[in-house]
Amino acid sequence: MFVKRDNCFNIKQVVERNTGISAEEFTSDVRNLHIKNVKESVTFVKEYIKNNPDSEITIVGDYDSDGINATTILTRAFKMYGITVKTRLPKRFSEGYGLSVKIIDEIDSGLVITVDNGIAAIDAIKKAKDKGLSVVIIDHHMPVMDKDEKTMILPDADIIVDPHIENESEFKDYCGAALAYHFAKELLPDKKLKDLLILASIATVSDVMPLIGPNRTMVKDGLEYINKGLSVPGLQSLINAMSLGNHITESTYGFKIGPAFNAPGRLYDNGAEKGLALLLSTRNDPKIKFRAKGLNDINEKRKNIVKKTIEVIDATTNFDSPDEFSFDINVSESRKPIVYYNNSIGEGIIGIIAGRLCENEQCPVIVFTDSSNPELLKGSGRSTKDIHLKKCLDKMKDVIVGYGGHAGAAGLSIKKTDLNKFIERFNEVVGPLPSKITDVYYDLDLEENDNLEDILKELKTYSPYGEGNPELIFKITSELNSKTYNLMGKEDDKNHFSIESMNGKIKFVAFDMVKKYEELGKPNKIEAVGHLTEHWFNEKKTIKFEIIDFDKA
Repeated sequence: MFVKRDNCFNIKQVVERNTGISAEEFTSDVRNLHIKNVKESVTFVKEYIKNNPDSEITIVGDYDSDGINATTILTRAFKMYGITVKTRLPKRFSEGYGLSVKIIDEIDSGLVITVDNGIAAIDAIKKAKDKGLSVVIIDHHMPVMDKDEKTMILPDADIIVDPHIENESEFKDYCGAALAYHFAKELLPDKKLKDLLILASIATVSDVMPLIGPNRTMVKDGLEYINKGLSVPGLQSLINAMSLGNHITESTYGFKIGPAFNAPGRLYDNGAEKGLALLLSTRNDPKIKFRAKGLNDINEKRKNIVKKTIEVIDATTNFDSPDEFSFDINVSESRKPIVYYNNSIGEGIIGIIAGRLCENEQCPVIVFTDSSNPELLKGSGRSTKDIHLKKCLDKMKDVIVGYGGHAGAAGLSIKKTDLNKFIERFNEVVGPLPSKITDVYYDLDLEENDNLEDILKELKTYSPYGEGNPELIFKITSELNSKTYNLMGKEDDKNHFSIESMNGKIKFVAFDMVKKYEELGKPNKIEAVGHLTEHWFNEKKTIKFEIIDFDKA
């Protein structure tokens, strides 16, 4: 059943409700807010270079889109400054996230700059300082807390840039690449750096940062620049390989470009280096097109693996039926969070699987698989907005070997022998869950004969949409032109369809809904909820309605 969320009757009111601030404040462009220690970190690095002209600088990033883009930003900025740096991304499966003692073991001397990691690397940075290394941390993650969760335990770095560890920063929700961009601006105040801002804007969306304040402005500016062709050569080559054209949106960032940088690190131990190599490529590099195509191909492989894994889970596990659930300990009359263990799921995609299950089952989900250590399980969790996942894990440290994360997502490892104990504790900590919501909520009603161009124009006023500013959901009843019904997808996987309204004004697009449409008898009139967008192909614009759900009208 489709239910209107509240009494909002226009786009402005919905945006104000979703963001919690006035439309005027929300749409004001915010730039150059103070971030504590950015200026000081640049001063420290400049002094270090001046006093140690022959010393090496090593940038240590991370294996996801944010870490790769952040490492690229710093590397390119230092090159413009006249300094060649070394880069090091962690190997996902054999080394794990961020700076490690193993990485420090490789570095004999010089300056280490961590980006998108480092705030929790207490032991690694202690070893770095013991070896005489200088260390600058640029991170946006939460610090380690003591047992009482009241006092921060900070690494012994020379300078730390992390808006979460103090109150002076005027905005705390930057991603790692955005902080790297602000460092680059301070390092190179006379440079425009639009190509680096584009990278930061991609990372902001793909790392699911709230699109408010300076993040919104950064993504808005980045989209303007990327569609003007101002990207670094490697990114432009990827855009060409993916046939994205010059009408890139925040949705393109979140569902196409960002995943392409994440994919290699999900499938291969040292896969993140592929994305970094592409973004550091020069325009005349003979391998640039090969690297771009390779990244796109890996992303397609990743999508196929995820799809097949979900199909297997759907076919073999019914989370609504306790008798069929994996663990007897979860059998209860009330709903419980899901802990799912399957040793056939690749370690790099367990987070995606957890996210899909969380969305479908409307509850916290942790998916475990085997790790390179036969005694440990590697897990990834996702949670609903009403349950803070990291705070839940904070209460059960005694059954966790290691973990990190935030409200909506976390990574962790446990002893294999502690799995059932973990499930029991997780159930206790999360507590009983409300019943699944079967209604589909929408924001505004839409009529076929409305001035859709004006509505799209107003929607753009409040874009980009994403975390903190969700895309509006409309409901519409429409007569369909059955002659325009078209199956979409690969030859062996045509689960999607498109169809036009009878008046030809709207093209409806539905993903994974062919079976439902055909089971309803291919109705000529539907009631649908979804997103109103514009789609460009060969410089021709189509008004598109992306269906979330529909029924016969």
